[in-house]
Amino acid sequence: MSPELTDQIATAFEAGYAGEPAPRPAGAYVALGRRRQRHRRLGLGAAAVSAVGALAVGAGLLVGGGGPDAAPDRAPVAGTPSATATATATGTAPGPPSQRISEVLTPGQHAGYDEAGRVVLRPGWRIERQVANPLRRTAPEASVGLVVVKGTQRYWYLLDHTRTGGGASWDPAGTTYARFEQWLDDQVDLQNGDQPVDLVSFAGAGPVLEPGIGARILRQWPDPDVPGFAAPGDTTAVAKVEVDGLTYFVLARRSGDGATDTIPYQADLLDEPTLAAFLAHARDRYASGEGLR
Repeated sequence: MSPELTDQIATAFEAGYAGEPAPRPAGAYVALGRRRQRHRRLGLGAAAVSAVGALAVGAGLLVGGGGPDAAPDRAPVAGTPSATATATATGTAPGPPSQRISEVLTPGQHAGYDEAGRVVLRPGWRIERQVANPLRRTAPEASVGLVVVKGTQRYWYLLDHTRTGGGASWDPAGTTYARFEQWLDDQVDLQNGDQPVDLVSFAGAGPVLEPGIGARILRQWPDPDVPGFAAPGDTTAVAKVEVDGLTYFVLARRSGDGATDTIPYQADLLDEPTLAAFLAHARDRYASGEGLR
């Protein structure tokens, strides 16, 4: 195949993948959780790379690297002349400018560290805001929180670069939190392995809820009508909860074997901070197959 044809195919693949949402990664999942929200996370060691290519180790971790499903392209990484806005992480070593984006980013991922610890962006995306080293890595390791934008699209990212691998977690801006700082705080806690603290839990055999540590239940309702949230026979409830000066609606479910799950959603993200608005939003999200996580 000629170099010209290879470049044409690479460009076509890149254009086709650029706007797609990130697929749920393959591999082993570890439910880390957090009292506010579970998020996509990513982490990978060098040995795991050689063994399985891509191992997810979070609530949905995604490894940055080329694979059979990755879209090839020849766009340069950060630090080389380009019309695409890019950024270089402070304190990281320069990397080879010839590394392909498909070797750094997976389809649907817009930003990530290359193997040398430099931030790489897809063509057309730019960094609107960054928080330096939220994971407090020591050089040559690095981390950064990013707000990246392209037109009306805006995403929140936490990037991590370590000697044994690294990773990225991201969400569309404002999906589960009203402020980037809140989202980044929870992502850092998840990466550091903080144990989850539920805002509510079931008080007994019925649907009555009790508050978690630091939380206050403002009101609660049994058996919310949200198709797809729970299996037939599960015990379910929803509560309006206040914690750290913020208000959340929390869906709770308990299966027949006693396993429980709670899903908080910040009330500020709703058009109105009412139960009706929250349930309507939850029904739409479950009907779409996305859910509230």
